[in-house]
Amino acid sequence: MVRFEGGWHRFQGILLAGGPVAVVCWLSVFTFADGDERNPRRVFNDDAQFLFEMPEAKATEFVRSWLDKEMAAVPFTTYVFLAATPDICTFESQAGETAGDRFDANYRHGWVKGIRHLRSEGTDALRVVTEHMHAHGKEVLAAIRMGDTHHSSINPANPMCPQFTIDNPQFVIVQPDGRTNETALDYSYAEVREHRLAIMREIVELYDVDGLELNFVRWAKHFPRDQGREKAAIMTSFIGEIKSMLQEVATRKGRQPFTLGVRVPESLDACWLAGVDVETWVKQKWVEYIVVSTWNNTDPQLRVDQFARFAEAANVDVIVTMGNMIGCIDSSPPIILDRPVAMSAKHAQNYQGMLLNASEARGAAANFFAWGADSISFWNVGIQFGASVTAVPAQQKRIAQWAQAVSSRESIYAGPRTYRYLPMGKGISSRKPPVRNYPWSEEGRSPLGHVNSPVLEFPATSQHQQKVFPFRMADGRHGERLMGLMTFWVYRLESPRQMSIAINDVPLAAEAMRVTKAGLRRGGVAGYRFEINLAECPRLKGNNELALTLETPNVSKAHPYLEELEVIVTAVQRGNE
Repeated sequence: MVRFEGGWHRFQGILLAGGPVAVVCWLSVFTFADGDERNPRRVFNDDAQFLFEMPEAKATEFVRSWLDKEMAAVPFTTYVFLAATPDICTFESQAGETAGDRFDANYRHGWVKGIRHLRSEGTDALRVVTEHMHAHGKEVLAAIRMGDTHHSSINPANPMCPQFTIDNPQFVIVQPDGRTNETALDYSYAEVREHRLAIMREIVELYDVDGLELNFVRWAKHFPRDQGREKAAIMTSFIGEIKSMLQEVATRKGRQPFTLGVRVPESLDACWLAGVDVETWVKQKWVEYIVVSTWNNTDPQLRVDQFARFAEAANVDVIVTMGNMIGCIDSSPPIILDRPVAMSAKHAQNYQGMLLNASEARGAAANFFAWGADSISFWNVGIQFGASVTAVPAQQKRIAQWAQAVSSRESIYAGPRTYRYLPMGKGISSRKPPVRNYPWSEEGRSPLGHVNSPVLEFPATSQHQQKVFPFRMADGRHGERLMGLMTFWVYRLESPRQMSIAINDVPLAAEAMRVTKAGLRRGGVAGYRFEINLAECPRLKGNNELALTLETPNVSKAHPYLEELEVIVTAVQRGNE
């Protein structure tokens, strides 16, 4: 793993024409520790979409072709394949339950069709994936979802509901909110831990995988949600058991030690809510890497430094999830009008449909690397290489573009960087139980419980009260002058003169902003779009604040609100630094 030692170097890029001051793009590159030859993993997660789409004939060939498309599009070193949920398995399992095996031959839904087609050819998905990826020099890890509950009821007719849960309802978590659709099992019970450890042992004993990735994000429910910190020691002890098992099997097989990676919620607070004491696991030298993961999207606001603080000293890679989606759960207006390709055909034209583009990927990754990430984990990308409505050629091309854009620190700074801040926690309450069974469903939080970027609301009672939107940016954190544009929308605002605005405590004069009515880029709700030329913007400093004060309330009862901020950096102005 390569480590940043704190030095920044600049070199000249492309000269930009125009203006009285010479402007060049420059790349921020790192100096590295001498003698540190390890390279961080770049992780690709695959959730076995090809099993859903598999034809009856030439099943193995179909899988290999699918894997080839993934390798061609996305630059990764480590392939993480979903093997267990943790009780339902995509491989031929005796310790667990292979998906569909309790149903008759006529059952063909979900993964079951693909599993049976491969079985007829004398193999299974985990074996084909491992052999093919090893032949191409990739590390292969079996993914274990530590508490998947896509099944929202204990229903024997649902193939995602494990027989183990059906037979042992006494092990289901009793949540303090009284929800009636909980199906996650409580790791407080030794029987639960023993059953799942046996599945993990089976994988490393019978398959040529290089290790395991334990996914604590799907669905981050391991204990009653009010007892995460209290019971984290139980999970820590279990991680120690898993590590000991891996060491024992590796020794018996006479092979190199297995890799153990963990995918954890997006902040340390969210980790504690899930009963995950990842800092102790790192200090015990039980894990080789941490993937810091949102629920399902790319969020430039992630506090990667919380994890880098203790991981760096232990030589543990800090890897950050970048999902194919950048939008949030909310499906209300505004309507997004300026993203012809970077929108999902499966969703409405709102935040929920927003997909990542290359410039946004560079902005988010710039933040991740600046605050301590070692590399990227590509999440929910594997479903885009088949017949899905979101897997058309234009979308596959977009994915390849943004994946290549974040393949290295150098590539991140080789083009414009868009920092897009969205209300990731908005709309989550619409999915509270019994609609879904996410661990958390409070507005302003992610499904993992992390407190997201705020929605700033300005009712009449907030007159003269300053409200702050925090935003983290790698560009500008050393005080350098930036070229580009800052844009934000204040919806339901009746006049732009109602607002006073400041950035990092420096007030902005009205003439420093270009203000137009909303409707060209964002539709469906009235308001105003504010634009600030970065060359005339107060200096940024890394952790920044956009502050708004409602000086005059609306005449109507509707109150204004701000929820999205966009900053596009095209270059850095030299000569004034």
